[in-house]
Amino acid sequence: MNRLTLYCRKFKRNLCDYGFPVAVKKSLFHLLRLFYENRVYRIYTIRLMEWKSQTETDDRFEFRFIGPEDRQIIGQIEAMEEWLTGRVSEKLTRGGLCLVALSGDSVAGFNLVAFKEVHIPLVSLTKRLSETDAWSEQITVNRAYRRSGLGTKLRQRVFQELQRRGIKRLSGGSLVYNMSNLQLTRKVGFREIADIHYTNWIGAKKYKCVRIREARCGDETGDHSS
Repeated sequence: MNRLTLYCRKFKRNLCDYGFPVAVKKSLFHLLRLFYENRVYRIYTIRLMEWKSQTETDDRFEFRFIGPEDRQIIGQIEAMEEWLTGRVSEKLTRGGLCLVALSGDSVAGFNLVAFKEVHIPLVSLTKRLSETDAWSEQITVNRAYRRSGLGTKLRQRVFQELQRRGIKRLSGGSLVYNMSNLQLTRKVGFREIADIHYTNWIGAKKYKCVRIREARCGDETGDHSS
């Protein structure tokens, strides 16, 4: 799928989620990225060996881990997050983990997790992971199911599965202004550990890492992406 098609899909989703003014603002921002980018990306982590299982039941959803053969579900995931278009099946084939919450045949939310290596497109950075580490690439809750606690339930079930696999630490990140994501991470036990300051002026990339000394706490609201 070419870049123009992805931009059009993203504009339609933003239009549905946020309305016309915000959709236009986001589109202009993405066009500006072709020349200049300036972002602060927050890294957070949780030690899974210290996390105590507290998974809640929820009869509204069917929770399941999917594989590359689940094409219909993968299509819905890629429609929810354009940057994943054409990539989910490959990630799962390489050993990635994806938990989905289904409402009937519809994807209400999902959490995609990577092992061994992860590419973080928001800051154009590739990171190698140890055998006992994992990275949360994306967690998203469908707009119709936000503020229902689904993000927390997805996180808890992923924690439980990673514990079972012997993974000791799960990390992830988001832009610092994505407060819904950060509030969810704080609620389920992640610690915020560093900010990556990233700039890119016509291909000249610069990085600066600033440590965060203290964890913060908060409540869960809204849609979550990481």
